[in-house]
Amino acid sequence: MPDFVWHIVDVRDLADALLLVYEKPESSGRYICAAHPISSRELVDLLKGMYPNYGYQKNIVDVPPSAPPTSEKLKKLGWKCRPLEETLTDAVECYREAGLLDELEGHTLHLPPPFKVT
Repeated sequence: MPDFVWHIVDVRDLADALLLVYEKPESSGRYICAAHPISSRELVDLLKGMYPNYGYQKNIVDVPPSAPPTSEKLKKLGWKCRPLEETLTDAVECYREAGLLDELEGHTLHLPPPFKVT
């Protein structure tokens, strides 16, 4: 698995950002909502620490870094995002409650491939 940088944002934070941009008269142009840039390796390590009973990808290959998008413009309007750990915990618990993780315990989990923009 390539060690790409993921830009994780909680859907609740995205909704807050949309409302903020609509409500602030000074907002204009485009806004990037990329709350938590994290590499595949860092994400796997974080999830391992939070959920050790699942299997995780072990073969992570380094790739050249790219310039990350930032949410600085949104933050200047007053946008705040949840901590990454809260987003991941809430997502995993939602998946558990829906039964999506029942058969995965002990098996290797793979992150989906990032979208390739051409």
